[in-house]
Amino acid sequence: MKTDPRRFASLGLVLSAIAVLAVIVILVVRGLASAGIIQLPDPEMLNRSLLICLSLFILGLALTAFLDPERTREFLTGRQAKYGSNAVIMLLAFLGILLFINILAYQNPKSWDMTESQQNTLAPETITMLAALPQPIVARAYYTTRNDPTGARTLLDNLKQSSAGKFSYTFIDPEGNPVAAQQDGVSRDATVVLSMGNQHEQVNLPDEQSVDAAIIRLINPQKRVIYFMIGHGEADTEQTDDSSYSLIKTALENKNYIVKTLNLVDTGKVPEDANLVVIPGPQSPISADEAKNLQAYLAKGGALIAMENPKGLTKMGDAPDPLADLISSWGITEQNDILFDPNANPALLIYADPLNYGQHPITDKLRGLNSRFFTAQSLLLSTAPQGITLTPLAQTYPNAWGETDFASIQNNQVTFDQAKDHAGPLVIGAAGENSLTKARLVVFGDSDFVSNAIYKLGYGDIFVNAVDWATQQQNLINLTPKSNASRSYNPPGTIGLLGIILVSICLVPLLIVGGGFATWFSRRKRG
Repeated sequence: MKTDPRRFASLGLVLSAIAVLAVIVILVVRGLASAGIIQLPDPEMLNRSLLICLSLFILGLALTAFLDPERTREFLTGRQAKYGSNAVIMLLAFLGILLFINILAYQNPKSWDMTESQQNTLAPETITMLAALPQPIVARAYYTTRNDPTGARTLLDNLKQSSAGKFSYTFIDPEGNPVAAQQDGVSRDATVVLSMGNQHEQVNLPDEQSVDAAIIRLINPQKRVIYFMIGHGEADTEQTDDSSYSLIKTALENKNYIVKTLNLVDTGKVPEDANLVVIPGPQSPISADEAKNLQAYLAKGGALIAMENPKGLTKMGDAPDPLADLISSWGITEQNDILFDPNANPALLIYADPLNYGQHPITDKLRGLNSRFFTAQSLLLSTAPQGITLTPLAQTYPNAWGETDFASIQNNQVTFDQAKDHAGPLVIGAAGENSLTKARLVVFGDSDFVSNAIYKLGYGDIFVNAVDWATQQQNLINLTPKSNASRSYNPPGTIGLLGIILVSICLVPLLIVGGGFATWFSRRKRG
C-alpha cells in the first residue's frame, strides 16, 4: 500500500512553529545577557542560531508546499488568500507611507531637545558666533574605537546644522590613520582639531564651551595682555581657594588673553604691552605714585577695571585712597556703604533675577541672567568731565539701600535711616569712556563676585564682558555654563528585568497571534 505524502505535510508547519518558538527563546536569552543576568561563552552563537531558525522556518514552509501542493494552492487562491492579499496590500501601503515620511525627515532633519536644562541645544551666543564666522571651519575629531564619540558627534552635528555651511567635521581613527594624527599634532585620544585658514586649535574631551573657546581663538588670533595688580592684598589669580581668582584666569586664557600680575612699586610704570589693568579688591590703599602711573596709562588710551570693596571691610581705615580719587576724576564716587536688600537671603546679599542692567555692550547679553554681589558698596555717578561718557551697568531695585552704619550690621540690627543711608535704586557697576584719549574705565563696588566661590556658580559673566569691552574685543562672548539636572536611575532587580524581557518579547507577540487566531476562529464559525 502506497503511503500518501500529504500525511506528512503538517510536519513542515510543525517545524516552522518550532523555529518561531526557538527565535523567541533566543531573544529572551539575548535580553538576559544584555541585562547581565547571564553570561554567554560565545555571543556570536546567538546570531548563528537565529540564521539557523530562519532557515528551518523557510524549510518547513517549503516542505509543506512540496508534500501537499493542492492544499497549498487552495490556501493561496481561496478565501484565506483574499484576506491575506488585503493584509499584504495594507502592509505595503503602510510601508510606502512610512518610507515617504522617512525620506522627508532625512531631507529636512529636525530634532527636539527634551532634556530639562537643554543640554543638547546650542547656546544662543554660540549660534550668533557661528553666523559671524569670517571663514569656514573644519573640525577633525580623532577617536579610537576605545572611546565613545557619541557626545562629540552630537555637538559637532549641532554646530554644523547651525552654521549655514560654515562648519564641517570628519571623524578619524588615529590608530588607523597615524599620518593625519601626526600632521595635526594629536597625541591623545578624544581630541578635536579645529582649522580656519592656516590657524589650528586643539580641544581635548570636547564640550560646547571648550569648542567655542577654540573658535574664539581662531577668530581672534591676536593675544592681549591683562595685568592683575598685586601688593595691596588683592585677590590671587594663582591660588585655587574660594576667595582667589584662578577660575576667572582660566576663563580669560581660554579666550586667548594672557594673564599676568603687576606690582607697580617694582616696575615703576604700567608695561607697554598692557591692554588692560585690573585692580581686584585691594585691602590697603595704593600709593600716590601708583595712582599717577595708572593716570598716565589712562591718558595714553589705556583700560582699567577697578574693584573696591567697602572700606569698612578692608584694612584701609580712614587713610587716603588715591585709587578712589582717580576714579572720582572720571565722575564716579565710591559711597563707602554696604548694599542691603531686605528680600535677600542671607543678608548683605544684593541680587535680582536679574538686576536692572544698563544699556551698554557689557550688559546687552546679560538680559535674563543673574548677577550676584556680596558685601558690595554703591557708586554715585555725577557730571562727567568733558569727553567722558558714563553708563551705569547694574543697579539695585528701589527696596535696597546703602547702609552706612557698619556697627549695626555687625550687631545684626540693620534698619534704613533716611537721614544717613543711601536710598535705592543704587549703582553697583559703571563704565566710562574717554572719546578724546580712547581710554576705558570700569568700576565695580565689589570684588568677591569674581572669586572662585561665586564664579563657579555662573555669576561672573558681567566681569568677563567688561574685560572684552575694555580691551575693545566686543565680538568675544562669554558662555554661561549649563547646569546639569541631577537625575538618578535605580535599575530593577533580576525578577523585574526578567519580567520586562518576557513581556516585551513573549507577551506582545502572543497577544498578536492570539488575536489573529480568535479572528480566524470567529470567521470560520460564521462559515
